[in-house]
Amino acid sequence: MVASVAILNVMLMSTVERQGEIGVLRAIGITRGEVLRMILTEAVFLGVIGGLLGVVLSAGIGIVLFEFLVGNPLQVFSWQSAQYLLYGMLFAIVASTLSGLYPAWKAANERPVEALRE
Repeated sequence: MVASVAILNVMLMSTVERQGEIGVLRAIGITRGEVLRMILTEAVFLGVIGGLLGVVLSAGIGIVLFEFLVGNPLQVFSWQSAQYLLYGMLFAIVASTLSGLYPAWKAANERPVEALRE
């Protein structure tokens, strides 16, 4: 949940900083849908990268802890534990995409004249 708020903040600041660029794109004919898709694609990439890092770190820490506590790190992974890693990855992508909806909507609905003025 905290990561979702952080992603929302990052995406919102990114769209505010690029307001002029988005205004130029809209002025030369880029549609609202294309702006929306552009910002949401960035949010999905953030989710994929964060999810991959989370999976790698959690698997690595799990192996180290299992080696320390039990002694056989190969027993830590089963089909069910791999399934949880996949769920974590999917959650990261969905949370990131949902967090990018408001900034994408805000950027897409900005009037080009107003965006260029600032």
